[in-house]
Amino acid sequence: MVQKTALKGRVVAITRPIEQAKAAGELIRLRGGVPYYIPAIEIKRLSNPKSMKKFISELSTGRVDFVLLMSTNGVKYLFSAADEIEQTSQLYEGLKKTFVIAVGPRTAKVIKEYGVHVDLIPEKYSTEGLLEIFQGRDITGEVIRIPRTSKAAPTLTNQLREMGADVEEIYIYESGFPEDENLKTKFYNDLISGHINALLFGSGLSAKNIFKMLSEKDSIANLRKVMAEKVIVIAIGPTTAEALKELCVKVDVIPDDYLFDEALDALADYLQSQ
Repeated sequence: MVQKTALKGRVVAITRPIEQAKAAGELIRLRGGVPYYIPAIEIKRLSNPKSMKKFISELSTGRVDFVLLMSTNGVKYLFSAADEIEQTSQLYEGLKKTFVIAVGPRTAKVIKEYGVHVDLIPEKYSTEGLLEIFQGRDITGEVIRIPRTSKAAPTLTNQLREMGADVEEIYIYESGFPEDENLKTKFYNDLISGHINALLFGSGLSAKNIFKMLSEKDSIANLRKVMAEKVIVIAIGPTTAEALKELCVKVDVIPDDYLFDEALDALADYLQSQ
């Protein structure tokens, strides 16, 4: 049972895209916290009919061994892209012929809402968890396709290729940089004033974009100092934590399971221990 006082009125900044932030905010409120919305990523659909048609053709012929669906956004924009080229039914039929892996229960839930089967959810909801599935087995020549954002880190694709797999990414949406100057200014002022108590990062890209936003207002050295002294930094997953480490930001909290609500529970435990 969620404790309504777990976050003790702390202001928790959410760096998720605005489309996902409201639901995340409700989880913060349920735990007695105050959500603060600072979307570090703007989602934009990419129109790439040629790559989508090739992907659906490969699915239809049964050539694809695995489809890795990384996020709820990836699922939604995949079906949107198929609808744009009027091949939604072909996508449905093609997905029946492959092994579908969903990163996390929320991604799996959205896939099932579209009426598509999910064969496997990795124990760890991350690139690391996906790689663990394939380690220890021979995937030489196996065909793996990954519909995702054009701004994704290449780690997963590169390591699967090193294992011998035939891997391609199908770019169906773009994770862009926010352009709202008023939002950036307000966030910077609230951060340095101590109004924000915790800053929660769900991806390496959100971490990099936050620093890009803030570096327009202050020096990187001072921003690191502010984060170290005034804010609890939470990273969902080791990839996100590594991106923050590269930015020389100390991470205070990493949940054992790479989910937003688990991150909030880990934050509550951290506050209780202080």
